[in-house]
Amino acid sequence: MAKKKLGHTHSTTRNGKKYIWQTKRLWELARGLEPFDVEVESFKVLDRDGWFGEDHPPTIREVAMHCHRINEADTNYPIVLNDSGKLIDGGHRLARTLLEGRKTIIAVPFPEMPEPDAIQELCTAQGGCEFAL
Repeated sequence: MAKKKLGHTHSTTRNGKKYIWQTKRLWELARGLEPFDVEVESFKVLDRDGWFGEDHPPTIREVAMHCHRINEADTNYPIVLNDSGKLIDGGHRLARTLLEGRKTIIAVPFPEMPEPDAIQELCTAQGGCEFAL
C-alpha cells in the first residue's frame, strides 16, 4: 500500500509502531493549552539530531535551509510539548531562542497526546511493512 503524504509531521516510535501527527493539526489542538516559560537548556534535543536522522547526513544546502528557517522563526508562537514534556514542534523557534541568548521560551504542553493521524507498522525481519491511516 502506498504511503499517504501528510505534510509537516511529528512522529514517535513506541511498541513497534510509528505514530504520526500532522503538525498543523497539533497547532490547532494546542490553541487552548495554557502557555508557560521553560528553560531553554532543559531540552535534551539541543544536543542531538532532531531534523536529519542517522541514515541521512545533512548536506550544506539542507543546513542552510534550516538556518534560514531558524532566522525566520517567530518566537512569539510557543513551542509545543508532548505529554512527557518533549519537544514535538518548534525546533527552529527553540534554536533561534538559543542563538539570541535567551534563557526561557514559551511552551504549551499536551497533558495527553491526541489520536495520531497515522500509524505505521515498522518493517519486520521478513521485509513486510504496512501503513495504516
